Amino acid sequence: MKLVWSALICFVIPLAVIYLVTNYVTKDIILDKVVLNAEDSLKVAQSEINSIFEQTLGLSNFVLMNSEIRQMLMVNKADLILQEQKREFAVNFSKLSRILDDLFIQQNDFQVTILGVKDPFYTNYAHSDLNPKLWYGKEWFHHLNELPIFSSYWLGEQMITGKTTTNFVTMGRPIKKTASVPIGYMIVNINERLVRPYLTTNENQEMFLLDSNGVVISQADPSRIGEKLLWWKQEGMSRTIEIESKKYIYVEQKLDSNDWRVVSIIPLSAAIDKNRQVLFVSFIVQALFFSLFFILLTIRISALTKPIRDLSVFVTKIGRGQLDERNGIRGHNEVGHLAKTIDYMLDRIQEMIEQITIEQTKQRKAELEMLQAQINPHFMFNLLNSIRLNILVQGDKENAELIKSLSSLLRMTINRDNEFIPLQEEVDTVLHYVKLMNFRHANQVRVSYSFEAGCEQALVPRFMIQPLIENAIIHGFEQFDGEIFIDANKEYVNGRALLQIVVRDNGIGMGEDKLKELQAKSEDLRDPQDGESKSFSGIGVKNVFQRLRLVHGDYVKTIIESETGVGTQITLRFPYECERAGARHVDGNSSG
Repeated sequence: MKLVWSALICFVIPLAVIYLVTNYVTKDIILDKVVLNAEDSLKVAQSEINSIFEQTLGLSNFVLMNSEIRQMLMVNKADLILQEQKREFAVNFSKLSRILDDLFIQQNDFQVTILGVKDPFYTNYAHSDLNPKLWYGKEWFHHLNELPIFSSYWLGEQMITGKTTTNFVTMGRPIKKTASVPIGYMIVNINERLVRPYLTTNENQEMFLLDSNGVVISQADPSRIGEKLLWWKQEGMSRTIEIESKKYIYVEQKLDSNDWRVVSIIPLSAAIDKNRQVLFVSFIVQALFFSLFFILLTIRISALTKPIRDLSVFVTKIGRGQLDERNGIRGHNEVGHLAKTIDYMLDRIQEMIEQITIEQTKQRKAELEMLQAQINPHFMFNLLNSIRLNILVQGDKENAELIKSLSSLLRMTINRDNEFIPLQEEVDTVLHYVKLMNFRHANQVRVSYSFEAGCEQALVPRFMIQPLIENAIIHGFEQFDGEIFIDANKEYVNGRALLQIVVRDNGIGMGEDKLKELQAKSEDLRDPQDGESKSFSGIGVKNVFQRLRLVHGDYVKTIIESETGVGTQITLRFPYECERAGARHVDGNSSG
């Protein structure tokens, strides 16, 4: 849990820091992005509006630069007395009217008026829709006389055309003979609906076309046209402004044709909300990934620490003395290796306890046997020899030899001091045993042996071969005659000398099941059962294999081969030794 809480803290703190820092850093970035987008949209609107105004200036320039129009405007009709002069004026006027009609007749949203100093000269609209003489009475009309040549005067006008009220962008220009003497005027009304589509307005942005005094010339909402924006300042505006206690982002673009501006205002809260939305989405995504990663990390930590918890519980049980418990924890990590080592250590401890128990049991048995063997062995050997000599004197050599074999066999059995004896003495004991067995069962089992030079002095555990011979006589021949062969030779494996003893017979052999059972006994290191040691020497076949492994360990190799009707062969291979502490020769004859 400490790891889990530590991981949670390590996730939450960076997540909060990332959110706060990102909110602080991206606030200005988002603001710059909003301003840039607003400027881009304003540039589009400015370009389109400039195009309309430039078109108007281009049309007016044609009129101002046309010499015929200028001459016609300088003619005073009252001064035309001759009929020929009047006719010429009418012809020239008709010609100019056709030219102007061709120029302006297609401009449906443009009302073009050319005024003389006293009378209207030309219009591209019907006077019933708009009386051109009204221009002379406008308050601003006298400003046209003050303008330099080729200058223009711009303003927003609301006029009644026909039966409707229409908003116009009006441009007036003087037509002058000299710098100070006007000969006429040109006034162009541009329908405001041409400009309005470029001033888009939505919930996050408003766009205005303002004149130099901050009056709305055009806007998506026609009701706001003519409104003076009190918050607007001509000398310049900052990037953020406050309108009615609310903050807005302000952007403007100036027009090329006049000193008007296209301006845009965007609520600051809208930009911040967008920033917050982006941050919130980013925060949610990060939180989801962090949560997923935290869950996976928690599962992983639990998986890693569970073996530690289980191992802690297991060690507590071991501390209470439950040595038969095993943790069963396995894995390729350090905990798995540690748990496996503890299990192995407990197995070894259990084996050592069992071995100590077995040794103590054997020791008690040996002490009991020693108590039972208080009879003086030499008295028995001398008595048997006396009986043998008496029989031999009477000429019964066969029985004398039997008593000799019995004496030698008893000497080997009773003498427990020497655990290892030379191979030759072990085979001699086997020969005495076979002789007695032949007498007992009235059959003829023949034993022959063949040793490689030096093998006869090799030390072997006492009664190592006798149980194999006894097993062959009892089970291999089933009380019939047969032959047993004992071979011994030396082999060298990896520079180590090994003694190989082969005991084979030509008995009835054994089946596959019996062979597997015997092989299993040869590999079983458990203490033999009581029934397995009821033989002459008290040492069963399994005991032979077990004793060899206890003495020589992994260097011992046993091979058991058998075939029904052919016989059985047992091969023993273990280190070759001629000297060992506590080993000495045993006198195998019957003399006392």
